[in-house]
Amino acid sequence: MRRIILLMAVIGIISGPVAYGKRAAPKSVSPVISGKIEYRAPRDHMGCVEAWQGKQLIWRRQIYVVKYDLDLEGDVQDVFITTMERKGKTLIVKNERDSEYHLDLESLEVKVTKGSLIETTEIRRANKPLKATSQ
Repeated sequence: MRRIILLMAVIGIISGPVAYGKRAAPKSVSPVISGKIEYRAPRDHMGCVEAWQGKQLIWRRQIYVVKYDLDLEGDVQDVFITTMERKGKTLIVKNERDSEYHLDLESLEVKVTKGSLIETTEIRRANKPLKATSQ
């Protein structure tokens, strides 16, 4: 009997996050360092890139926005930056939906090379699966 209770407790603990639709925390994105400037993708400003010099924020640029469906949990709709890389005067930014953006580091202009500036999550109400899209 004790084994059954213990087994049920373990199953409850393991399946808890799955049952509530919670997602794991996003992986940290390695900063890109160029000279004295460090480019970061902060998790608390989704879709943003920041430039830092030492402890001073130089600028923050919104790369894309996430459009939320109020009928769905917010954390399952989040779209975080996954990688950044510098090529010349351009910072290439990719996110979890495989969208790609080029940020001109001089003008701070953003160009979409794959995906969209607005990330959305669509849900079909007639027993069809959840679908993540870029508009």
